[in-house]
Order: sequence, then structure tokens, then C-alpha cells
Amino acid sequence: GIGKGAKNGILIKNAEALEQMNKVNVLITDKTGTLTEGKPSVEHIETVDKDEKFILKLAYSLNQNSEHPLSNAVIKKAKAENITPEKVEKFENISGKGIKGNINGKTIFLGNEGLLTSHQIFIPQNIKQKAEEIQAKAYTISYVAQENEVLGFISFTDKIKESSKKAVQQLLSEGIDIIMMTGDNENTAKAVAEELGIRHFKANCLPEDKLN
Repeated sequence: GIGKGAKNGILIKNAEALEQMNKVNVLITDKTGTLTEGKPSVEHIETVDKDEKFILKLAYSLNQNSEHPLSNAVIKKAKAENITPEKVEKFENISGKGIKGNINGKTIFLGNEGLLTSHQIFIPQNIKQKAEEIQAKAYTISYVAQENEVLGFISFTDKIKESSKKAVQQLLSEGIDIIMMTGDNENTAKAVAEELGIRHFKANCLPEDKLN
């Protein structure tokens, strides 16, 4: 019952909710931290014409003010390379898209394609193609831009939990359909869904989309 669920880390609101679970035929789940370990790490830094450490330094500087799961990965990577962050002014968190702030008098952007698009920042075709190739391997991409120029991107990997595949297959075998919702792009979401055997997913979700 409710007590046994609590011992296993499952919080059940009340007995009525537990009874209703017997009628469930669709399960909607988040990706990061639910199906994956929720402990992303920096996999690769792609640059246009700047040094990798320069891009990492900008990302590190911005991420000091962020609470996003990817920020810890950037901070860990930067500290391992003994990089000192710059002072950030006018920091802003754009929900579901990324962050921005002023560093040495220039506006720096760090986030997904939607962040750049909303600020009319063009992504060079060769960079976009490389990003899409990496996203198809289930990696998450954060672009780094300075003013209106894309400097490159940082890719992250977040391992799928060993228990996720087994849980998904068991639910599917019991006739329960699974819908995965994620703020990640279409390519990354598709790669994760295919690896887990999930047929339905929704990508590019803003936090409020997951509630509606």
C-alpha cells in the first residue's frame, strides 16, 4: 500500500489515487533524471574559430548563476581545467531556452536553438549540421553566442538509467502506453525514445508545456 510505496521512494497521495492506478493506460514521463541519471557531463566542445577554453570560460561564467542540471556539468569541466570565471552582469534566465548575460561589455548567450532564434541569431549551416549529427546520438546541445555571432556549442551526455529499459518494457507489456516529454530537441528526444523502445514523445517542451 501507501507505506510500502514510501519505503521504495514512491509517494502516493491517498488510497483513492492508489486504486485509480489500476485503470491507468497511459504514462507521461519526463526524460532528465527520470529515464536518465540526471547527471549530465560535458562530452564535446565544437568551435567556429575560437579556442575551446574561451567558449568553456564564457559558459562557466554564465552558469555560476544557473540552477539548470547542465550548469553543474559545465562548472565541473571548467574547474577541472583550472578556468577562472568572468564577472557577469544583467544575468537573465529564459525559461526552457537558456541563459544570457553581459561579460566584458558583450552579451553572451548559452542555450538551445530556440534561444538564438528568439534573438535573431543565425546558426552557420556547418555548425548546425554538426550539432544535429551529435543530437542524433542522444546528446544535448547548448549553443554559445556572443552578441549576434555563434561561437560554437557544448554537447552533453546523460546516461540512461539501467532500470529504465526494463521498466519501460514491463509497462508496455502490460498494455500501458508511454509518452516521454522533454525540453530537448527532436533529434535527441528521438534517439533516447528509440533506445528505450518508447513510441511516443514530445520534444522542445517548455516547463509549462509539461503541466498542460
